[in-house]
Amino acid sequence: MECAPIGRVETPFAEAADAPRQGFLDDATGTVHVAEPYHAGLAGLDAGHTIDVVWWADDADRSVLRVRDGDRGVFTTRSQARPNPVCVTTCDVLDVNRATGTVDVSGVDMVDGTSVLDLKYALESDERA
Repeated sequence: MECAPIGRVETPFAEAADAPRQGFLDDATGTVHVAEPYHAGLAGLDAGHTIDVVWWADDADRSVLRVRDGDRGVFTTRSQARPNPVCVTTCDVLDVNRATGTVDVSGVDMVDGTSVLDLKYALESDERA
């Protein structure tokens, strides 16, 4: 399996403890910096859209299998601590600059400088049916 970041995210959070438990619990804003080879992938993405930012929790504890005092398995949570710390945060797009590859978003919960693996258009509830 191969996976490489497409960019990084700029946020106001220096450490995981500074970030909200989930992005939707806060209106913090940030900027996704998409690397130049991937700028073309931003075509059609505009302010007002909602995206899932798929990111890698570099500093997560990868040995954790039970959380909340051992009451729940990690696979029943959205915890960053997990065997493969792939995380997903749903964000609202505030602005897109395709020339520079930047996407301003609200609802961030990741640490500044976090690697972004992918951006996915978020489906509305009625679109999932």
